[in-house]
Amino acid sequence: MHRSALSIPHATQLIQDLATQLSALDALQLSPDSLEAVRLLQIRRLARRIETIIPGHFGHGERTAHYALLLADRLGLSRSQCLDLHYSALLHDIGLLMLPGHLLGTPAPHTLNDYALIQSHPREGGALLSPYSFLQEAARLVAHHHERWDGAGYPYGLRGEYIPGPARILAIADVFDSIASRTKSRNSALRTLRASAGSQFDPTFCLTFCELLHNHDHHRAHHVSTVANTSMNSEQAAESSANAHMTPSGI
Repeated sequence: MHRSALSIPHATQLIQDLATQLSALDALQLSPDSLEAVRLLQIRRLARRIETIIPGHFGHGERTAHYALLLADRLGLSRSQCLDLHYSALLHDIGLLMLPGHLLGTPAPHTLNDYALIQSHPREGGALLSPYSFLQEAARLVAHHHERWDGAGYPYGLRGEYIPGPARILAIADVFDSIASRTKSRNSALRTLRASAGSQFDPTFCLTFCELLHNHDHHRAHHVSTVANTSMNSEQAAESSANAHMTPSGI
């Protein structure tokens, strides 16, 4: 008998709480900028709450959103598209709450029925979000974030450009963070992405993302090296200055 990682009553209560809070966010009457800020703040809190009960997921939504928005900015998505992508990245695994608890906490081999349930979670996630007007586009992206460029993904088997563009971005960011977090190696994650460009991922988006991360890491390493050298040179200059003003003892 499997030990449940998430009890059914606990999951049911959380889903009910999420529905109540999302309904409240949907009904808010504020200025556009204030509305966006409040909704993002609350969605972040909801995402963290979801992640605390899904093993190995804490922080995954925020990191996925970070990577997705980096690529979206490079590709020139509009502000409204980026906002929908942000919502979807934070909540993309909400459908996991609909799975039996043992599927969340057990890496052991699964039955065919288990796999069918696991592959239903993007569709379930989209269904949970679609009732709220401000999340309808995010719901569509969540529903498609496990589709593959070659059509072998799930839950609908869409292929190529039939997959919404932002969902293709979300797929890349999701897998990159999952691999990087598991292996503790961004380079390993980037190698996996490059190997899957044109099969699992949109080849143009994927290679753009890899180039973006490579350049970002190179720039960061250069910056760290420059700061370290500047600090070392400053310390040496300070030491030389101090030595020049010291009077030798005994004179």
